[in-house]
Formats: sequence, structure tokens, C-alpha cells
Amino acid sequence: MEEKVIEQFFELLSWRKLLNTAAVLIVTWLVLIVLEKAVSLLAERFPRYRQVPNRFYPLARVFIWGVITIFVIVVILDPPDTVLFTLLGSTGLAIGLAAQDGLRNMLAGLMIMFNPPYRVGDMIELAGHYGEVIKLDWSVTWLRTFDDSVVMVPNGEILKNTVSNSSAGSLDELVKVEIDIPVQADHHQAIALAKEAAACSPYVYLKKPIIVITSTRYEFGRPLVRLTLKTYVMDVRLERRFASDITERVLDAYKEAGILPSLAA
Repeated sequence: MEEKVIEQFFELLSWRKLLNTAAVLIVTWLVLIVLEKAVSLLAERFPRYRQVPNRFYPLARVFIWGVITIFVIVVILDPPDTVLFTLLGSTGLAIGLAAQDGLRNMLAGLMIMFNPPYRVGDMIELAGHYGEVIKLDWSVTWLRTFDDSVVMVPNGEILKNTVSNSSAGSLDELVKVEIDIPVQADHHQAIALAKEAAACSPYVYLKKPIIVITSTRYEFGRPLVRLTLKTYVMDVRLERRFASDITERVLDAYKEAGILPSLAA
């Protein structure tokens, strides 16, 4: 019996089957590269709708590889049941013992794709890193931070850490800007100027409200009024540029209105 299984096993390793398998895998790999490039071009060509093709690709890749794997095993290799079960058992045991962390990351990757806490294009904070999800692999999530660094976070981290999603599937995103003014300043005027500055920014998403929340705080024993401006940027990639633009506009408006010079008093 064992000799028969071994003989059938070596029949699977014939040059014809190996070459056919290699050809199918190479063609699939090339097709996925072309598909990924096409998705990237569509995203750059239509940035307003870039999240749609970017979210489609990870699931398409999993589906394609799944179909190809079944095709190779069933059609090309076509192993007898005894050999198939022997290979599956031995391979599963070996992989399970040798790559526990990798399997956990791949399992988490599949969970993300089918029940996603985030998708490609979202702004998230994961494992201490904050940035845009630019790629979602089976085992790692690729983030681009605002200092233009690319961080690869193992997908297994989502099983151990809280994920903060700032955009949650939307192209726009809430941005918060904090500005302190002295208590002697006219806070009503300061609020109006802050709202006007945000509304005049070229990056603002005006279909959602602009809100200013006031609070008090002390710094070096001096009372201050903190204005927290909450507004939406039209594109998550412009978050920091938007916050900087609002800050500059507010500072210019406050200086012109005589609000900031009172700090020297």
C-alpha cells in the first residue's frame, strides 16, 4: 500500500505537470500585476472615486488565487484520493508547526477582507502607526504615514489592538484644529473668524458642518480659552495640509482683528 502511494506521489511530479503548474502560476501572477497596475491607474485618474477599485482588488486577488489553486490541484495534478489526503495532512501539519504567526496574520487578513474594520483608502491608527491604508495583503497591511514613510503592520495586530478608523470608508474626513486665545479676547468674534477661515479653505468639504467648541485651560498659570474647530476635509490625503491652511488663516485673521496681540498684556 505504501509503495503504491509513493509511486502515485512521484507521478504527480512529472515534468509535464510541473511545467503546466508553473505556467499557470506565472500567468496568474502576471495577470494580477496587470490588474494591480490598472487599479492604480484608475485610482490616480479618478481620485474622487479611487476607493472603489482599491477595495475591489484585495478580494479579487483572493478569489483568483483560490480558483487557480483548485484548478491546479483538480485539473492539472489530478491526484488520487489517497495521495491527496496524505499530502493535505502532511502539508497542513508542517505549515501549522512552522508558521503559526504567519497563519495567524493570513487568517486576520482574510477577516479584514470579508469583515473589514478598514479598507484601502481609509485613514487608520493601528499598532501605534497612523496613516492611509495603501495596500492590503493576506498577511500585512501597508500604511503611508504623513512623513511619507511606508509601514507594514502584520494583520495579526488587529486581533490584539484597537483599530481607530478616521474616515470609515468615506473620502472626506473630520479634522480637528485647536487654537488658544486669552480670556480677555472676544471669543464670539474669534469663533466667527475661525468658522470663516475654515469655510474659505480650498480643501474644506462644505456639505458637512463647521463646528467650534469652546473650553478653558491653564498654561503657566494663565487662563486661556481653547477653541476646537471641527470641520471636514474633502480628501483624507489632504488632512495635514488642510489643518495647516486653517491654522494660517485663523492666525492671520486674529492678528488683523487684534485678538492675538493681547497675549503680550
